[in-house]
Amino acid sequence: MKEVFAKSLFPKAPGGNLYHWKEADTSFDVEKDGKYLISITASAKNAKQNGSHDDDDLRISLDNYAFGKYEIHDGKSSWKGFGKASLWDGSRLKGGDKTIYFFTELKKGSHGVRFYADGIPTIKNVIVFRLNKGAKIELPKQKPPQNFDVDSSGIPWMSFIFLGVKPKDIFITSTVKSATQKNSTDGDNVKVVINGKILQNKKMPTSRKYKNFYFSGDLNKGESETLKIAPAEFEFLENSFEIWYDEKPEVSITISLFDRVQLWLNNSFSKKQRLQFYENTLYTLMAIFSLNHYEHSRSFLKNSLSKNTKKLLFKNNSPIVKKIKRDTAYQKILSIIKNQIKNGNLNGQIFLGDEKKGLEIHFEENDLQFSLHGIKKLEFTATHTINNIYIINITLFDVYDFDPGKYGFYPAWIPVHMADVLEKNLILKNFEIEIRISDKIIIYDV
Repeated sequence: MKEVFAKSLFPKAPGGNLYHWKEADTSFDVEKDGKYLISITASAKNAKQNGSHDDDDLRISLDNYAFGKYEIHDGKSSWKGFGKASLWDGSRLKGGDKTIYFFTELKKGSHGVRFYADGIPTIKNVIVFRLNKGAKIELPKQKPPQNFDVDSSGIPWMSFIFLGVKPKDIFITSTVKSATQKNSTDGDNVKVVINGKILQNKKMPTSRKYKNFYFSGDLNKGESETLKIAPAEFEFLENSFEIWYDEKPEVSITISLFDRVQLWLNNSFSKKQRLQFYENTLYTLMAIFSLNHYEHSRSFLKNSLSKNTKKLLFKNNSPIVKKIKRDTAYQKILSIIKNQIKNGNLNGQIFLGDEKKGLEIHFEENDLQFSLHGIKKLEFTATHTINNIYIINITLFDVYDFDPGKYGFYPAWIPVHMADVLEKNLILKNFEIEIRISDKIIIYDV
C-alpha cells in the first residue's frame, strides 16, 4: 500500500443548509489503473453543540458518484439521509471524528472528491493509497479518538465502503472491558453494522442493553474476541461495514480483497445462485435507472430481459434523437460526415468502433452511455441545396450487447459482466437499434 496523495489543510465551512462546499473540493491524479483506498477523516457537531436547531452533516461524491444513496440503515434515519455509513452525521457524532475508508478502482488520470455539507462540519484530512495486488490492510489496536458520554446507540467511529471491489477476508478483533474492570459505571462496547444491518450480540441477542453491541465488555470481561465477515455478506454494487463505539474499546481490523470480482462471485454463490443474483441485480439497476430518469437505459434493459425482445427503431422526432444531438459525440458524427462530403461522397456507410482511426463514438450523457453501448455503423445521404448548405439523413446502427473487456473498472464493469454472463446463458438477449436523424450542415471548403 503506497500513499499517492494527502491533504490536511481545509477551509472553514461557510455554513448554510445543504450546500456544495466548493472550497473544500479536492482533486488528485493517479499514475496507474488499479485499486485505491481513499481515507477521509471529518467531524460534525449536533444541534446542541452548535447552539441551534441544526446539526452539522457532510457527504462526498467521487467523480460524481454519490455514496450511500440506496442504503437502508437499521439505525434512526437522520435528516435528508445523512445517517449512513458513507456520511458524517452530527446528531450521532456529537463533535467526534469519524474516518471513512473508500475502496474503489480508478483509472489512470485525474479524479475529484466533492463535498456537500449542512451546517459547519470540519474536514481533517484526505489521504489516497494505491493498493498492490494481494495487499492486506491492517489497522491494529485502534482506540476511539474521543471519549464521550453516549446513549445506548453508541457513536460512529470508522466506516469501510467498497465500491465495486470485493473484500475477501475481514477480521474484526476487539478487547472490551466490563464496568467492574474499569471501576466505572459503564463497560466498553462495539457495534458492527454491515450494509445498514446491525449485527446482534450472540450471547444476549434479546437484551435491550447489549443486543446491538456485537462486542460487550460486561459480557466479554476483557477477553479478546474475533468476528470474521464472510464474502457473501457483500452482495451489492456498493457495500459497507461500520464500527461504532461506546467508552474506550480496542479494535483491530484486517482486510484483504479479491483480485477480481469474478473470484468473489465464485466463492460466494453456486452457478444457479449467481445467475439469479445477476438477474436480480439488473432488475435493481432498472429501478435505479428509473429513479435517475434514465428512461432509455431502463427501457433498453427491460427489452433485453423480456421474453419477447424486439428491434427498436427511433425516428428523427424521438426523445433519444434530441439527446444525441445535444451530446458532444454528435459533433464527431457530423465531422465524420463532413469529411466524406469533402471527399466527394454524398452517400455511403461507415463502420465505427475503430479507436485508432478516430471512429469510435462515446456518448457523455449518462442515459446514452447506459443504453447505447457503441454505435456499430453509420449510413448517410447528403443533398446540396443552396450556398454551402447540405441536408443530411443519418441512420445509426447499434446492437444492445455487453463486452466486459471495454469496462475494466467500476462502476460500469460489474453490471456489464453480469449482463455478459446472462447473455451467454440466454437469459438476457441482444437486439438491434436503429436511429434515424435528419439535420443540415454547412461546409465552406468543398
